[in-house]
Amino acid sequence: MRKTLVFLLVISVMAVFVGSCRKSVIPTPVEDTPEPHPAPVPEVPKLEETEPAVLTPVTYTISENIKGYYKALPARYDESQENYPVIIYFHGGGQYGDGGDSDIVQVLEDGVPKLLAEKKFPPSFTVGDETFSFIVIAPQFVKKIGNSEVATLVDFVKGNFRVDATRIYLSGFSLGARTLSDYAAFKPSQIAAVTAMGGLPQINDDLEAKCAAMSNAKLPVWQFHNRDDSAWYYSEAARYIEVFKSLNPVIPPRFTSFDVGQARLHHDCWTRTTDPAYKEDGKNIYEWMLQYHR
Repeated sequence: MRKTLVFLLVISVMAVFVGSCRKSVIPTPVEDTPEPHPAPVPEVPKLEETEPAVLTPVTYTISENIKGYYKALPARYDESQENYPVIIYFHGGGQYGDGGDSDIVQVLEDGVPKLLAEKKFPPSFTVGDETFSFIVIAPQFVKKIGNSEVATLVDFVKGNFRVDATRIYLSGFSLGARTLSDYAAFKPSQIAAVTAMGGLPQINDDLEAKCAAMSNAKLPVWQFHNRDDSAWYYSEAARYIEVFKSLNPVIPPRFTSFDVGQARLHHDCWTRTTDPAYKEDGKNIYEWMLQYHR
């Protein structure tokens, strides 16, 4: 009897011990605790620009036929960390040169570079509720360049300046307008908008394909031409826009024509259209371009 009681006591102690061990390996239920959300990063306001852009000539070989350029940076560019819209400005055949000190000043004779040199280019533009300041890059070409060199130029600008890649705008006149228009058809999704003055794509069998590329990419185009232009016939500009519009693009091209042109051969339509005071539907070309981004 005594042995039986001892045996039962041992069995009871062992059962308690095993039960306690079993409890120790069973995980204790833990209530789900949501992970803390990081505090929102406050948006850094854009710096207000009130002074003219800083215009600097740069002699530098970007490609075989681009050996110098002007850069115009917002006055407070070095104080900020923001990315800026950029205008790449294409000059005409009368400003070709080697990019050196004696040649590159020719780029300042017309259009946007002239406005910058004369400090008449506004420090900022307001579109909707947002204010923008441009970087402007105005290269000098040794001679007319093709799409591959324009691509090299665009990559150089994106790689060396704080550019908003969704806001790359091309603007220019005469042969420069032809060059930028051809590139816009070549890489239309890379460009946010185009303003071309007194120059357009070559009128040939490829014209419809070029227009289709820009139309399919929903590229905004604003074309300017003088009706009495003796250097580049108005009929070619009208034909270009006619073909473009026939494709029923989502964003139809704008076409502005002036009855009487300026300067020799009445070719100059860019002096009035690059002037910030020139507006259509309440917008100058800079405000018009800033409506669009990629």
